[in-house]
Amino acid sequence: MALPCMSCKAPLGLTLQFITKNPVCACPHCGVIFNFHVSDEVKQSLGKALHDIDTLKTKFKGMVKFG
Repeated sequence: MALPCMSCKAPLGLTLQFITKNPVCACPHCGVIFNFHVSDEVKQSLGKALHDIDTLKTKFKGMVKFG
């Protein structure tokens, strides 16, 4: 599900990985500026969660369709 712009409601197409690497960005549709700065603790938690998801995908590859 695409994150919508809080101003114009157009889909932004941003991923969590993109937001953590580029915490300040602008909507390509209306130009509103977003600031998604988070603490290092939150970034570490996200990294661990994404790693855990990838581990599960590898473990159950072929058994479950990830989509």
